[in-house]
Formats: sequence, structure tokens, C-alpha cells
Amino acid sequence: MSLPNSSVPATPTAPEPVAYAYVVLVILSLLNVLNYVDRFIFAALLPYIKQDTGYTDQQLGWVGSAFTIVYTVCSPVFGYLGDRYRRGRLIACGIAIWSLATAAAGVAANFTQLLVSRAAVGIGEANYATIAPGLLADFFTKQRRSLVMSFFFAAIPLGTAIGYVTGGYVGSPDRLGWRHTVYLVGLPGLLTALAAYTIREPQRGAMDNDATAAPSHQAEPQLAPPGWAVGYRILFTNRGYLCTCGGYAAITFALGALVFWAPQWLKHDKGMTAEDANLVLGVGAVLGGLIGTLLGGLIADRLRTRFRGASFWVCAASSLLAAPCMLLAIVSPHKPVYVLSIFLGITLVFLGNGPVNAVLVNLVPANLRTTALGLVVVIIHVLGDGISLPLVGAISTRLAQAQAALPGMVMTISQLFHLNPRMQTLSMALLLMPVAMLVSGALYALGLQTSEGKET
Repeated sequence: MSLPNSSVPATPTAPEPVAYAYVVLVILSLLNVLNYVDRFIFAALLPYIKQDTGYTDQQLGWVGSAFTIVYTVCSPVFGYLGDRYRRGRLIACGIAIWSLATAAAGVAANFTQLLVSRAAVGIGEANYATIAPGLLADFFTKQRRSLVMSFFFAAIPLGTAIGYVTGGYVGSPDRLGWRHTVYLVGLPGLLTALAAYTIREPQRGAMDNDATAAPSHQAEPQLAPPGWAVGYRILFTNRGYLCTCGGYAAITFALGALVFWAPQWLKHDKGMTAEDANLVLGVGAVLGGLIGTLLGGLIADRLRTRFRGASFWVCAASSLLAAPCMLLAIVSPHKPVYVLSIFLGITLVFLGNGPVNAVLVNLVPANLRTTALGLVVVIIHVLGDGISLPLVGAISTRLAQAQAALPGMVMTISQLFHLNPRMQTLSMALLLMPVAMLVSGALYALGLQTSEGKET
């Protein structure tokens, strides 16, 4: 697939018709579902892969890390490219890469080939996740972006659930097996790449002013994107953007650890069976994630007609209200209470999912959007789940090993929340997560007080 030298048109173009904008929204949202199906189906297939290949947990852990590392490293690169070239064609290339790489895992004859194939998936998904939100922003006005982003990011819980269910059921050796399952998911993606390739490139920044919706509007020539140094200097001096990145990283710190450790936590600390734990988490992710994501965008767009900074307020409220729910889920010994708290916590966390991405695209110039989104990916993973996943595991292990004596602060905290610090080690470690949620809410609120935040 060829790429033009530049996406900046020689002459101004009018904004795309509203009907076509919604067609693009549907296309990109369906592709995002496929994106998350592709990402999470591998996790569901891990038991079957381990059984078939004999790879250790440590080796399979490196396979997962390879995806995350490549995904994080490549995101700024595609952010840079997305500000300079036709985004639909870039997205098509990314989809083709992740589809072929996913299918390639099915023919991997050794560990190195499996590692490389999953790392390549990170290249394709970094492309899509970085470029697609900025492309959507140029099809819709600021007043509609929170709901649009919520619709787009509703793919996260939906795609995650489909990936787990499909991989867990179809990937069984008694059915298709894990190799044929990755073929089934990977190869059809090549057809969907054609849909992305046909997306017309909109005028960058043309929808940043509501007046652009008028037929008589004459779009102004768009500015060329700045270079690396100038672009990052603009971003790192934008206080509203930095506060938003900080809030996003803090909520990713909390949510990433909870998603990763929740099955083991419910099984070990709460006494649930593995089947019941996965059922609770699956239902919570699908229902709570979808309800929270769509409701958050709707609320933010409705409030935006009344006062400035509505999306910031929704993000802050999302994190602050989720914190006590997660705390109650961690400390309560009663199954109905902690199950309901998990569902409410997931719903509230996902309220901010669409608005935070709307804030990010609204805070930066149109010619820097994909660069900004690429940097966000690095920040939230390096400062978020990249820290919290191993930190929770390290704290839990340390508590389990310290059988003789525990620090006084640990004993005080355990008594305060009625936890057994030697038996409920994951619960003790996960107490960091509500704290991170409170930090997230505070950073979002701080972002609202900046000069950039007041203009969103």
C-alpha cells in the first residue's frame, strides 16, 4: 500500500458531510473491536499453548511483554507519521501487519518465532491505537467528541470479552485448537484493511470550530506539522495536556493491576473458584465497561453545552467515585458486597474512558494530535501498568515471605481494614489501587485549573 508524501492538501477542503463522518465512526469502531479481540484472544489461548508447546510461564510472560514493549516504543513513531501522511492508509497498513502477525503465531515452530510474531502484533496495534482517535476528531466537532470517543472505546470491554470467550472455547484442543484459532482471527483482518484504506482524509482541525458545520464555511489552509523537537516542546509546555496524561497514567496504574491480578485475587483471597471469578470479571467488564463508556461520553457532551471543562469534570468524578467502590471490593468479606462493588467500580472507571480521549485531542493543535496520542501511550504504560503489575506482585510476595514479623505500618493498615496480612497478601497490595484512583481524580481536577483546560 503506497503512502503519499504528505497528507496536507494543496488547497483547502470543506469538512466531510455528517453522514460520512458516522460511517467512518462505525468502520473505525468495528476495527477497534477486532483490535481488542486480537489483543486478548492470545491471553485466553495461553493454557492451550502451554499444554501444546511446554513453554514455561516465564517464557510466555516474555511473549506478553514483547507485545507491550513494542507497542509502547512504536506509538510515538506512528504519532509522528500520523501527523504527516494519510491516516486511513497508515491504519490499513497497521491492520495488515497485526493480522499477518497474529496468523503467523499459528505456524510458529519454536519460542523465538512465537515471540517475534507477537512483538509484530504490537507494531500494527500501536499504529491503529495512536492514529484512529485523531482521525475521528477531524470528523466531529468538540461538542460531539466525548460521545464519539466513548462509542469508539466501547470496543475495549466488548473486544476483550469476545477475545476471552472465543479463545477459551474455540481454542480448546477438542475443537479448533489454538493454532487454527489465531488463523481464524488473524487472516480476516486483511479484508478489513481495505475498508480503512478507502477512508477519505479530512481537513485537519476543520471541525475544531462549530462554525465549520455550516455549509458556507470556507476551511482555512491547515498548518504543516512541526518537527520532533518543536512538537514535543509544545506538548511538554502544555500544562493541561500533562495533567491529563498524569491522570490517565494513574487510572491505568490502578485498572491495569486490577485487571491482571483480579482472577488470582478473587480465587486466593476471597475463596472463589476460578470459574466463578472469571464469570464475575467477564460480566463486569462487558456490562460495566459498555455502560460506563457510553454513559460517560453522553454525560460529558450534555454538560459541555452548559459549562466549560465538562469532560475534565467527568474524568475527575469517574476516578474519585470509583476509588471507594474498589476499596470496598478489596476489604469486604461478603460476596454480594464485593461482587456489586466490582461491577460499580468498573462502571465508574469507564465513565472517563471516552471523555479523557476527547480532552487529549481537544487540548493540542490539530497538526500535533497523533504525536500527542503516541506520547500518551508511552506515559500511561511506563508510569501506569508498567509499574503497578510487578509492584503488586512484589508486595504480595514480600508479605507472604515475612512470616515472622511485619512492619508496624502494615499491621496498622491490616487492622484498619480487617485484612489478614499473611493470608490476604494480594488484598493488601491492591490497596494501592484506590489511592491511585484518588491521585488520578486530583490530577484531572488540576488540569481543569490550567489555562489550556479552561478552554476545553
